[in-house]
Amino acid sequence: MFDKATMDILPSSSVLRVHLFRHGHVSGSRLCRGQADVTLSDQGLLQTARTADWFRRRQPAPDRVISSDLGRCRNLAEAFGSPVQLERALREQDMGLWDGRPWEELTKEDPAGTLEYWNDYVRARPPGGESYGDCFSRVTGWWDQEAPKTGAVVVVTHVGVIRALMCHWLGLPVGDALRWAPPYASHTQVLLAEAGAVVERFGEEIGRAHV
Repeated sequence: MFDKATMDILPSSSVLRVHLFRHGHVSGSRLCRGQADVTLSDQGLLQTARTADWFRRRQPAPDRVISSDLGRCRNLAEAFGSPVQLERALREQDMGLWDGRPWEELTKEDPAGTLEYWNDYVRARPPGGESYGDCFSRVTGWWDQEAPKTGAVVVVTHVGVIRALMCHWLGLPVGDALRWAPPYASHTQVLLAEAGAVVERFGEEIGRAHV
């Protein structure tokens, strides 16, 4: 991966290249999707096909493909043509009783609760759900315990999980998570080593499609 001079000064030769993908565009608008198993839109299906084709043509086969077990992520993960490891830990934030419901409806029904959530999303929990801080701990705890240390891995997941991983890898506070805004069907490439993380690409819209 590196030339000899670079290898000689690296504190460790253990390097992991992560190809981090967000799932494609989903059906419905302005929904609090959370862990509701919503389907991809026609646009999302086209994005998925284009993204998988781009990756297969330009990148060697990864050592592992890991995906959220929700269908909108599995759809892309399975398109890469390698065995897929499904992980509940890589699901989107659990929004509890709000999952799958329109934000407009929730705001009218529970204005105080939704206001509290947006004012302090790191700590505020939707009824029966997780705060973003809970989601962050779930995702990063799984990563530290279960993720590979070397090679190349594809991870297909959700925007909240991508935000958590980027903050974790770069040592940023969880409250900075909303600074990351990867679009649907986007590709982010990160090198992880003992010396730290290097972001090689962020939020590439490989599968951008409008139908």
